[in-house]
Amino acid sequence: MKLLLIFLALSSQAFGHDVSKAIIHPGEVRWTEFPATSDKSIFSCRGNIIKYAYKDRKGVAMVVESYFSELKPFKCLVEFNGKTEHEILFQVEDKEYKAEQLKVDPKKIKLAIKDEQRVWAEQQVLNRIYASSVKDFQFQKSFVQPLKSAITSVYGMKRVYNNQKKGQHLGIDYRAPIGEKVPATNGGLVVFAGDLFYTGWTVILDHGLDVFTVYGHLSQTLVPVGKKVERDEIIGLSGNTGRTSGPHLHWGVKIQGQYVDGMSLIDETQKHLPN
Repeated sequence: MKLLLIFLALSSQAFGHDVSKAIIHPGEVRWTEFPATSDKSIFSCRGNIIKYAYKDRKGVAMVVESYFSELKPFKCLVEFNGKTEHEILFQVEDKEYKAEQLKVDPKKIKLAIKDEQRVWAEQQVLNRIYASSVKDFQFQKSFVQPLKSAITSVYGMKRVYNNQKKGQHLGIDYRAPIGEKVPATNGGLVVFAGDLFYTGWTVILDHGLDVFTVYGHLSQTLVPVGKKVERDEIIGLSGNTGRTSGPHLHWGVKIQGQYVDGMSLIDETQKHLPN
């Protein structure tokens, strides 16, 4: 059952401002609209300031819940000049994720020192990219899946590599032979196009306000850093690079530093934007 973000618009004397309620699960995103006096209003969740788009005295932001959620309720506040204008109470409900076994190159599990150093250096580059998102949404349509092929591994799948190393698959894998065209799932700015240890040849798109999509294990990237791409524009060719057990496309969604379920992003944007 799909759970909608429902605003109850309760005038509460206890709070002295409007209060609304919503439900979210670990690894999900919620498209969140709220009243805002001006673009200088502050929107925060759990005390952390969240970037948002502003128009006609209304804000729009993405609210996410970590895959590693402690299932604790939280609230988001809209504040202006030190006064709370609106409050959203989020209830976090549990979600079960499945498990799978994978066999990969042992060198991709127990890393050599030089590989550890490479992974660390790459992570510093990625950290800088994810900390520098553009200041407005770069899309006007809803997100779509990158391929129409079968999904071979869903988001949140608990993984055991070579019967020893445990982890989580925080993306979605699509069946794809080497060389299949990979389109952008929405409008965005190319902020990375290169080779990474784990995801091989990879393209990362910045969709604005800390929303990123990742396209991994490519055989070739076809767009340069700095290029603005539209939804469905071809950005690379599928492949078998990085840590893989066979050719496929890995599609990841990272919002506000959390990898979330891309299907959740698709569902939420389809409710509010043209398809």
